[in-house]
Amino acid sequence: MLKRYILPFFILCVSSITGQTSSTSPEFEAQAIGGKAQIEQVLQTQLTLPKILLTGNFDLEVTTYFDLDSAGKAVNIKFEGLKNNNNNVLKSELTRMFSFLKFSKTLHLPNESRPYFLIFKLSTEKYNRYFKQKNKLNLKKPLPADSSYVIYTKADKSPEYFKNGDDGLAEFILSNIEYPKLAVEKSVEGTVVIEFVVETNGYLTGIIVKQPLGAGCTEEALKLIKETKWQPAVSNNKFVRYRTTYPITFSLRNVSKDNSSSQLGQ
Repeated sequence: MLKRYILPFFILCVSSITGQTSSTSPEFEAQAIGGKAQIEQVLQTQLTLPKILLTGNFDLEVTTYFDLDSAGKAVNIKFEGLKNNNNNVLKSELTRMFSFLKFSKTLHLPNESRPYFLIFKLSTEKYNRYFKQKNKLNLKKPLPADSSYVIYTKADKSPEYFKNGDDGLAEFILSNIEYPKLAVEKSVEGTVVIEFVVETNGYLTGIIVKQPLGAGCTEEALKLIKETKWQPAVSNNKFVRYRTTYPITFSLRNVSKDNSSSQLGQ
């Protein structure tokens, strides 16, 4: 069962800023593993802003500066551009978002102390215009969520698609796949393998392509996976983060003759 739920829109903008210090020059742009799409996926599915911001239109720009540890996680996070009474709550929530992300180290200077940066632009207006249909998953048998941010690969119960498990996921993909026109023209077939983390709220983050396929198939597989919702993994009677993979196989045998309704074979 899905429940309608509106989150404030959050657009991530990573860019250089004219006239600011060298720490916002292009070489200091933070490069998330999975790119900007990865960051946007995290923010769209995990961000919860303070209620006071939801009572009216808001338009904020927040610059974050941070270093990276050996695992590519953001540390020593600092904020610029917050000038109201909601600073502490907003800082806490944005800091929490970094727990879902990893970054590539792009600086290789000795004794480098200047931090990486990201600029967040938050706007109610943009959200309402672009994410009107945002839904929140109503989890079956809700449990407390593990707060350690540890990612499991084994658990007492593995995650499953929220509606009828594996069969429901296969049905969802078969019903929504659009075999890329270029792949049909070039007779491209094969399997895209996608790795991802099922979060404790049933949405996905950490989406990485482990085995790509050309002619638009990888992009189509990513689009579908991002639309899925899951019942989270369970360990010690708590919902936990769980890393898993899923293969999506493209087969021309399942493409209709007029290509007006393409299907994907498992």
